Amino acid sequence: MLKTVFKIFVIAVLLNSGLLFSQAVSYVVPDTGTQGNTFPITVHGTGTEWTLSPYFEVYFDSIGVTTNNIVTINDTTLTGNIIIDGKALTGYHQCIVVDQFFNFYTKDSAFFVFLNKPVTPTLLLPLDNSVNVLQNTYFLWDTNFYAQSFEIQISTDSLFGTVNYDTVVANTPFIIRLGVLSLNTKYFWRVKATNTLGQSPWSAVFRFRVRPTGIENISGEIPTEYKLFNNYPNPFNSQTKIKFQVPKDGLVRLRIYDVSGKEVGEILNSSLRAGTYEANWNAGYLSSGVYFYLLESNGFKDVKRAVLLK
Repeated sequence: MLKTVFKIFVIAVLLNSGLLFSQAVSYVVPDTGTQGNTFPITVHGTGTEWTLSPYFEVYFDSIGVTTNNIVTINDTTLTGNIIIDGKALTGYHQCIVVDQFFNFYTKDSAFFVFLNKPVTPTLLLPLDNSVNVLQNTYFLWDTNFYAQSFEIQISTDSLFGTVNYDTVVANTPFIIRLGVLSLNTKYFWRVKATNTLGQSPWSAVFRFRVRPTGIENISGEIPTEYKLFNNYPNPFNSQTKIKFQVPKDGLVRLRIYDVSGKEVGEILNSSLRAGTYEANWNAGYLSSGVYFYLLESNGFKDVKRAVLLK
């Protein structure tokens, strides 16, 4: 794609230089097409120069509209295939013919691209097979601006026989609210796009697992300082809550260490918005004893002591 963009840029510079040739593009047949289609085209010209070059390329001034298999029929006729990507810009496009000697021949408004149904979205985040996903994670997918809305479905069933969550959103990314996703649960998700002409097929299905420990934003106010609070209850039996606050967006890590300094667990390692949070730590996999939890974010560090009694 970068090579094509560079060639079109060079051609545009030469067009503005005034180096014109007697040959010209007169018209393209067919002169219209819809997004997401490939078909043969014929480029007609005037003059007697096209058989002088053994090789031609045909471009259109749009990312997403390309050609291949260009063949010289005679002095005034070239044939080939046009490939219109599902994300190609709609509207009129200039046709640019370039020969082996870098002579060029153009016609403005030679081809018109019509809108089609949106292309299938490509899922991006959470990555397929992700683990330790937050309960209020955000979903990101790649599509184009011709889509007017998106339907996202989340299910514990890979075939979506039952759908746990189904909603329509205007754009990506989409941040899911707390309380929808359950801790330590495997989910499947997919997306389809809609515009005035219809709907795309469903995307591929990605899967992810929500982390076994919950992180909850418990205040709408932005704190003025970093702070790690004492866990409660403390001492505790298997489960306790750890409260902390971060005044800036950024990566936050909350890790557990035993008395020897060995890391025995990680509650959080993710980007969070500024706010006050409460983490639920399930220490059922550990034996009774003294443990320490360390909070790190944007250069801030603090550690507190917790006692586990079973």
